Amino acid sequence: MNLPNSLRHLSVLAVALVLSSCATHTPRAVFVSPLTAVISQGDGVSTQVSTTDARMSEEERQMLGGRITQAVQTLAQPGSGTPAKYELVVNITRYTKGSGFVRTAMPGMGQMHLDGVVTVYRMPKRVKVGEFIINKAFAIGGLYSLAVNMDTIANTYAQAVAKTVCQVQ
Repeated sequence: MNLPNSLRHLSVLAVALVLSSCATHTPRAVFVSPLTAVISQGDGVSTQVSTTDARMSEEERQMLGGRITQAVQTLAQPGSGTPAKYELVVNITRYTKGSGFVRTAMPGMGQMHLDGVVTVYRMPKRVKVGEFIINKAFAIGGLYSLAVNMDTIANTYAQAVAKTVCQVQ
């Protein structure tokens, strides 16, 4: 293998790594009200997902709720004190699957969006302990966009919610 081909392969690998970070980059939360509790290991967590966007099916809402709950349980840090129970209420305000074909042909078009407001309640008295907004979008074009689907965006969204409620950087 000669040097120009090696450099070409390395540059393609570098571009692929940079692009892959776009779809899986967890967005930061914008707080509506500060989070006054941190979900820790041992705490009970349930997630309810509703939507004002009719394009998101019941199956997709249940799938997203399950992913959020699982991500929170995975990222929860050891806590001190008595375990608590929390309910995460996620209201999806924008859900657009986009089109991989359109993104490939016309970068910037065919975007995917998953935007929502997350309210955290301490149970059983349902005391609100925080509320924040997380918006995730993907619009990168080219062949890479064909490999990214709504599952990738939903996983990234779930990770963003979990990192926020568990206060993990």
